[in-house]
Amino acid sequence: MTADHGQAETRFGQLLRQHRLTRGLSQEELSELSGISVRAILNMERGNTARPYRGSVLALANALDLPGPQREQLVLASRRFADSNPASGPGASGSAASPLTSAAHGLSPGSASLVIPRELPAAVGHFTGRDAELSALTRLLDQDNERQSGTVVISAIGGTAGVGKTALAIRWARAVADRFRDGQLYVNLRGYDPDQPVAAAAALARFLRALGVPGQEIPDEVDDRTALYRSRLAGRRVLVVLDNARDAEQVRPLLPGDPGCVAVVTSRDALAGLVAADGARRVELDVLPLADAVALLRSLVGPRADAEPEAVAALARLCARLPLALRIAAELAAARPAIPLAGLVAELAASRLDCLDAGEDRADVRSVFSWSVRQLPDEVVRAFGLAGLHPGEDLDVYAAAALTATSAGQARRVLGRLHRAGLLQATGPGRHAMHDLLRAYARELATSTGGEQEQQAAMTRLFDYYLAAAAAAMDILFPAEAHRRPRITPTAAVLPEMAGEAGALAWLDAERANLAAVVAHCAGHGWARHASDLAGTLLSYLMNGSHLPEALAIYGHALQAARQSGDLAAEASALNGLGGICVMKGHFRDAVGHYQAALERYRQCGGRAGQARVLHNLGITEHELHSHQSAAGYYQLAIAAFEDAGDSLGAARSLATLAGAETRLGRYDQAAEHLQRALPVFCNANDRVGEAQALERIGELDLRRGYLPKAAAFFEQALAICRRIDHPTGVADQLRNLGEVSLRRGDCPQAIGYLRQALAMQRKAGFQHGETQTLRTLAEALHGAGQPAAARAELAAALRLAAETGNTYQQASAHADLAESHHRAGENEQARRHWQQALDRYTQLGAPEADQIRSRLTGQQARQARSRGRPGQRLPARH
Repeated sequence: MTADHGQAETRFGQLLRQHRLTRGLSQEELSELSGISVRAILNMERGNTARPYRGSVLALANALDLPGPQREQLVLASRRFADSNPASGPGASGSAASPLTSAAHGLSPGSASLVIPRELPAAVGHFTGRDAELSALTRLLDQDNERQSGTVVISAIGGTAGVGKTALAIRWARAVADRFRDGQLYVNLRGYDPDQPVAAAAALARFLRALGVPGQEIPDEVDDRTALYRSRLAGRRVLVVLDNARDAEQVRPLLPGDPGCVAVVTSRDALAGLVAADGARRVELDVLPLADAVALLRSLVGPRADAEPEAVAALARLCARLPLALRIAAELAAARPAIPLAGLVAELAASRLDCLDAGEDRADVRSVFSWSVRQLPDEVVRAFGLAGLHPGEDLDVYAAAALTATSAGQARRVLGRLHRAGLLQATGPGRHAMHDLLRAYARELATSTGGEQEQQAAMTRLFDYYLAAAAAAMDILFPAEAHRRPRITPTAAVLPEMAGEAGALAWLDAERANLAAVVAHCAGHGWARHASDLAGTLLSYLMNGSHLPEALAIYGHALQAARQSGDLAAEASALNGLGGICVMKGHFRDAVGHYQAALERYRQCGGRAGQARVLHNLGITEHELHSHQSAAGYYQLAIAAFEDAGDSLGAARSLATLAGAETRLGRYDQAAEHLQRALPVFCNANDRVGEAQALERIGELDLRRGYLPKAAAFFEQALAICRRIDHPTGVADQLRNLGEVSLRRGDCPQAIGYLRQALAMQRKAGFQHGETQTLRTLAEALHGAGQPAAARAELAAALRLAAETGNTYQQASAHADLAESHHRAGENEQARRHWQQALDRYTQLGAPEADQIRSRLTGQQARQARSRGRPGQRLPARH
């Protein structure tokens, strides 16, 4: 530890402890007030938390009720500590991270269940040689185990393109997989792909999902994703394979921090920074020895190779003993069984001379590519070149058909021919990908044979196909919203069959990564309209907890494209999407900023329908912030705008949500009238989501009025619809509502059962905002069942979740609930602290609940004063 780090550690830890003791708080009491775990506070005070998350520090400052200067001093000390800390595990030196603590993520009662990922790809067939390298990798692992050094083992496999780095890494990883009981993670970082490499943020989102983190719980910032990823790996034994990395900076955020984990990195780059700063051990991969190269050819070609050993050796030399080239050459030999191997060698030698005469780099590899491609029919060669233009990870038959302007049957035959020639790799049923060297060669081929005009036309056909297919899937899943989505120009592309909602959802899930790549490519290469339309088409699908990382990337790129093209309506649509992401994450104030900006753009371009949608969304956001009067105002404006735009269904949705705000404002008759008008519109439009939400609000209205049997009946109807349309958050909402009814009836055990079911679904879906509400209701039920300790545990979990999402109202409410719990137990000082925390937050929001809490505090102080001044009371004598 450096001297600066030691001073920073002492300063931050001592400051935190000093403020805690000054206020007479134990670590347990500070934990309860702040929502930060006791263990996390202990580690911060001891200096064991290398990079305290800013949100955690602010939560502690709030709980300690620090005035401005002391608050700034604590925050500044935490930053100095983070900046001075030289490492928090491998990779920490790359950037000043601000991680989410494990207390807030990996260990809370609301965290996702433990998932064991098994992501290793299939091992390559006919793997030959590499015994020394395999042994070296295993030796590095064994040596670290013997030393028990406490550092992460990082093996960096280096070597030229096509030398077999990936094949070696996967072969070794599969051989030692049983030593990693908690799973194996894999990602192809596409570091040398002609398109953009996989960003660390995208790779982290993929890993976090594989580790069981719902999409809504995945942070937006790379540093926070890295911190959460390392928290998830803490105490676990996981093998991480980072394939095809461009450089150390791409890799560093993906390195685990726990010594029980091992990372294997493959790259053409020397990764000198990873070796020097992170302790990576390099395993250099050379071309195959001639004997192994010959053995590989013999295993691939078969008995013919035994009859012509000299030709086989010559073929190995011409392929530069590179496994990629050897495999392609062997596929070509297998496809031409009538030609002696010596004849194939002569052809390849001539091709290599042509490449050398042209002054091309890596003439040995390129000569094999050129030789292989020359044996293919013209239409297959053309398809190979165009397939290399695809911006995504892989492609299916329909994407290939769009690129080549052919039928699905023709595309299927062409892809099969390219796969048999070794020019495509199968990644799954009906899906193919290219090695990055082959992709670069294919693009050069497309340029030389078809020219820029054909490439532009092929890419436009591809993007038209993805837009049309996405629109078809969305029409199946969300038919009532078809009029809201962008109008799609008809395309000649063949679309896949989608068997109902399950088929549409399966297509979207399979193509989600490609759709994100297409939007990014369109935004950066002159197809701005395609980027905006695809983002707008996918809105309702992407507003799903597990899809938010892709949604963030898609709407970020769409916003960039719209601003570059000066399209105000498209810019507003992208801002509306970003606002939706914030709502899904519970970041309501950030959502308001995006929605206000979107509203201004729609007003500038005269988009009345767009204004209506954004006004409705602003109403939802204000509703979630418990500004019900403001929410009602936005809903009324939205209804007028929807009616101006001729959108009766949109007006009905705003009517239903207006009824929800009016219910909370005590305007029950107006709420009932609005719901009676809205419900038939949903039924006639076959808008099942709208129908379920209207039924839920009727149930809420009856619950408020005390009509418990009627309320339960409406919640049951809404529940049946949500289950039928596979709407998990809707199902969870209705289960929570039924729990509320049971609680009002005094049936606490039944209420607890409903609420625990709701929690399980919310955690699975990553619906943190709903989870916070359910935890508070569950705590009330547990109190009613005579379980105050369990109730407080659930309230502490609710407080943590509210702090994570920045939902100030829910934080205030959780503090108020905890205050009441302590008050009932006669723990007046703890109650006072929580009431004060609640009052501060309600006052900050201007919420009417502030007056109620202020009254509770005043009453408690008066009771304590009367108790202290009661006649006849004496303090016990001291002895």
